[in-house]
Amino acid sequence: MDDLTTLLHEAVGTIEPTDRLAAIREQAARPPRARWYAVGGAVLATAAVITGIAVVAQPSAGPGPGPGQDPTAVETPESRDGAIPVYYIGETPQGPRLFREFHPVPPGASVVGGAVLATTAPIDPDYRTSWADGSLTSERGDEQVARVSIPPALVDRPAGMSGYEAELAIQQVVYTVSAQQGGPPRVEFLVGAKAAEQVLGVTLDGPVSRAPQLDVLATVNISAPDEGREVDGHFSANGVASSFEGTVHWDLRNLDDEVVRDGVAQGTMEDHLTPWATGDIDVSDLPDGLYTFEASSDDPSGGEGGGPTVDTRVIIVR
Repeated sequence: MDDLTTLLHEAVGTIEPTDRLAAIREQAARPPRARWYAVGGAVLATAAVITGIAVVAQPSAGPGPGPGQDPTAVETPESRDGAIPVYYIGETPQGPRLFREFHPVPPGASVVGGAVLATTAPIDPDYRTSWADGSLTSERGDEQVARVSIPPALVDRPAGMSGYEAELAIQQVVYTVSAQQGGPPRVEFLVGAKAAEQVLGVTLDGPVSRAPQLDVLATVNISAPDEGREVDGHFSANGVASSFEGTVHWDLRNLDDEVVRDGVAQGTMEDHLTPWATGDIDVSDLPDGLYTFEASSDDPSGGEGGGPTVDTRVIIVR
C-alpha cells in the first residue's frame, strides 16, 4: 500500500454516522410504508459474515452485470466540492443495484486508492457494502488500469452469496475506483503479486471494466441533500436517473407519513442516467423536525413491473 493510499484509508476510516445521524434514524422510526424494500433491511440485519464479506442471500432474477464488459462513458457528475462519490448496494424492484453517496474528503487526504472507500460504512442506512473493512487494498496503477489487492480468502465465493451479488460487488469496486479517477478505467484485481483469475467465484479474463449503467445502477439516485442534512427555510435536491420520459417524482413527508411537499423533476430519457433537479423547495412554514425526502422513477406500468425505484434521505428542518 502506497503512502497516499495509507493516508486515505486512515482518513476515511474515521467517517462514520455521527451521533446526530444515529438519533435521526432512531427518531425517524415509524410504521413501515407499504414498500417491499423494508424487507431488504431485515434481511441485511441478519446477514451472515463469511470470510470477511457481508453476505446477503437474496439472488436477483436479473441476468447479472457481467465481470468485464466494455467501458461505458461517464455521463453523470462524478464529484462534488469537498466530497467524493462512493458506490454502495441497495434494493430496487429489479433486485440489488448500486447507489451513490458522497463522502467528505478530510484535509490532506488523496483520492488515489479509492478502492478502500468501498469497504467503508455507508451513511444512508438503506445502503450496504459487500466488502469488509480492510478487505481491499489499492495499489499503484495508471490512467488505464487501477490495481486492487484482495486476500486469498476472497478468491472463492462464500456460501450463500449468489453469482449476481458477487458480480455486483465487483462492479461496486470498479465504479467507486473509476469515480475517484475521473473516468472509467479498468480494475485489475491482485492476489499477492499476481493478477487474480477469480474473485468471489467470478472468473476474470483480465482487468474489469464498468458494466453498462442500466445493468448495475439504480435508476433513481439522490446526490443531494445528504442524509441528516439540516435545512433552514429552503433547500433543493438533485441526483441522477433513467426514468420513463425523464420524469422523476419527489415528495417530502413528515414523521406521520403525510406528504407536505411534492413535485416533478424533469430529466431526459436515455440509455444511461442523466441529471435531475427539483429547484428551490420552500419549507419555511413547516414545523421543525425530521422529514423524509423521496425521489422515485416514473412507473407507467402501474406496478406490474415491480413498482418504481425509490431513493430517500432524512433531513432536519430548523
